Amino acid sequence: MIHCPRTRAEAEAYRYNRWAGNPGGRAFNPMRCAMEVFRGTGWQWNQCSRKPGKGPASLYCGQHAKMVK
Repeated sequence: MIHCPRTRAEAEAYRYNRWAGNPGGRAFNPMRCAMEVFRGTGWQWNQCSRKPGKGPASLYCGQHAKMVK
């Protein structure tokens, strides 16, 4: 499932990379794009590593901002 928050509050409430071995997941990092992306190793969904500044509430990188609009 891909998570695409529209507001900063939605992004902060979401936990990235939740699974049985890490049920708490990871908190939103405001220095990274808010899009949830698939990481090929280990079947993990993580927060994009690019810098944000575009799209809704300036939460996304240039690549993912185009997908959210």
